[in-house]
Amino acid sequence: MRLFKLILVLMLSLTSIKAMSQNKPNIVLVFLDNFGWGEPGFNGGGIVRGAATPNLDTIANEGLRLTNFNVEVQCTPSRSALMTGRYAFRSGNSKVPIGNNIYGLVNWEVTLAETLSNAGYTTGIFGKWHLGRTPGRFPTDQGFDEWFGIPNSSDESVYFTQQGFADSGVSETYVMSGLKGQIPKKVRPYRLDYRPIIDKDITDKAIEFITRKAKKQQPFFAFIPYTATHFPTMTHPDFRGVSGKGQWADMLTQIDNYTGQILKTIDDLDIKDNTIVIFTADNGPEATSYGNNTLTVENAFHGSAGPWRGTLFTGFEGALRVPFAMRWPEKIKPGRVSDEIVHAMDIFPTLTHLAGEQIPLTWSSKFTQPS
Repeated sequence: MRLFKLILVLMLSLTSIKAMSQNKPNIVLVFLDNFGWGEPGFNGGGIVRGAATPNLDTIANEGLRLTNFNVEVQCTPSRSALMTGRYAFRSGNSKVPIGNNIYGLVNWEVTLAETLSNAGYTTGIFGKWHLGRTPGRFPTDQGFDEWFGIPNSSDESVYFTQQGFADSGVSETYVMSGLKGQIPKKVRPYRLDYRPIIDKDITDKAIEFITRKAKKQQPFFAFIPYTATHFPTMTHPDFRGVSGKGQWADMLTQIDNYTGQILKTIDDLDIKDNTIVIFTADNGPEATSYGNNTLTVENAFHGSAGPWRGTLFTGFEGALRVPFAMRWPEKIKPGRVSDEIVHAMDIFPTLTHLAGEQIPLTWSSKFTQPS
């Protein structure tokens, strides 16, 4: 709830939650994978990291930047906290899954997509889920109307290039697509040949969704959990060498460009003033990643947590603090900065409140609405 209270303080004019939610804001949540606090220009990165990030900086400059936004130190628990507003331990998702075991959010967990759906939103997820890979636990089972992306993590794109792995008994990962109430279909294997391409397709799918819903004047929630910058960190061919500063700077340019395409779409559709745009990440940087098609020491590089110590999978602040910027024109004054301690769990009640929906008291409210 800290984020919600902070937004209330920063509002230019606000009479009540009811008045605010009468014109429900669209919500676009861009969510990076293993992206450190020190990467974007608005946190002192950008050109220091090899490439300017003007589009990411625009979100911060036109809205609110949180310097003490915290998550969990692994992908799955961070996503669980974001989607449920609860400690990941309480949903049984306190660590990333290993092997072929069933994992993820059970059906009785109430997700952000479900509360927004109850508030009249159409919901789409474009990218990495990592909260379930079996029927009943896909995002389209958890409140999302449509999905394009991967169920698990990008390191799985490497597995089937390794000698002998095809005989290991571990199932191959597929890019998937589906609609609410249906079992998602396998689109194609998620292998190294598609690893550099997927985030471009994610961007295109997200833009198509935003455009379609805006033209129908339907309030929407577009969740865009990119696969960047998770290992293996591979840039799209269109961005290789564009920075002149190496592979990591090329990736920063790509991230900024894709985010810029989304911002431009929102501006061109004339829905900027009533659209909340959030840019953040699931945890701090990897200690070492690899680029393009060679997984060698010579091709390794490091993410940046800025002034904070540590990487993902550690208990240090470099794992826990990630970038956060939020734009909502005419509601939040531009250029605001806060060092208030906020956690990924706070996004659930904040966006639920801003949509005018009640926060569920318990998981049982998914089946029995409280009086």
